[in-house]
Amino acid sequence: MTDDAARAASVVTEEDLRLLRELKVKDRLHDLEVAYCRGIDRRDPQLLKSIFFEDAFVRLGDMKEGGVDEWVDWIIDEFKPRFENTTHYLLNEWYKVDGKSAEGETHRLSYHRFGDPARELIAASRTFNRYEERDGVWRITFREVIRDWIHERPVDRDLFTGGFAMEMSEPGPADKSYQVLSMFGRGPLRPE
Repeated sequence: MTDDAARAASVVTEEDLRLLRELKVKDRLHDLEVAYCRGIDRRDPQLLKSIFFEDAFVRLGDMKEGGVDEWVDWIIDEFKPRFENTTHYLLNEWYKVDGKSAEGETHRLSYHRFGDPARELIAASRTFNRYEERDGVWRITFREVIRDWIHERPVDRDLFTGGFAMEMSEPGPADKSYQVLSMFGRGPLRPE
């Protein structure tokens, strides 16, 4: 390869920079979504609030809708205490970015275990999200969740013992992750 050809091949174009920025934004949107799952399952209100702008609106069908502070307080104080444990999994993610705005559709599976009587709910849902960048920070401004399906069944507690025995995850600050992962403390998501 000649020197001119090597120089031409190493030039970063405006389109390259645009695509790189879009990938960076999509990565940040992914961080917001996995932080949501962790915040919900570890019952961390500061983390949950930090992924939304203060004027964000959340709609969970007939269960709850409103501003983010009201929604997080409801999740932590009223909804989540009904369950021994929950686990949320982020599946498909599809984001469209347009300048300082973005939209995304994310698919989730969620697990909710009740203690008495011992039963579990497994559900699939999709979230429709709007995001914005304000002062260099990306957060959620709108979220609506719809249900794809839901299934309830009794808990087989024998599966948690014997050959399948492991330490169980905890819904709050006693969770093992806070002891093992020093970079994953409780509290707000750090800016990008």
